[in-house]
Parts: sequence; structure tokens; C-alpha cells
Amino acid sequence: MTLAGNKLKIDTAVCIRCGLCREVCPEDAVHPKLHDIHHWFEVVPDECTGCGECLPYCVVPGALVAAGAASA
Repeated sequence: MTLAGNKLKIDTAVCIRCGLCREVCPEDAVHPKLHDIHHWFEVVPDECTGCGECLPYCVVPGALVAAGAASA
């Protein structure tokens, strides 16, 4: 299954918070989000175009998922 062409979200149960997706997103759709004392990242659905530019940079398979997919 390819995720390019779909709006994406970050599965926080899998993500290691490296921030590479934020660095490469051409739409600046990935934003930091404070969760307890830790920073997580989230994809703002209205800003994500589904271009998939972030996918090759994600170092953890399954951290970026289609926005309609259930989290682990």
C-alpha cells in the first residue's frame, strides 16, 4: 500500500520524535505539540496535501500513516 496521495498523520505509538518529517514537509504541515513534558509532532490535516515528500525520510516504518488509519 502506498501512502503518497493520502493525507498523513503520525502514529505517536511508533514515532521516535526525530522531526525529519517536519524538516522536509514543503507545506509546513507538521507542527510540534506538547504532550505532558515531551514534544510530539502532529500533521495538521488542513495543511497536509498528501504529497508524500516526508515518507522517504521517516526512519521508523509505520510512524507515518494514512489519516483515516487506526493507531496501534
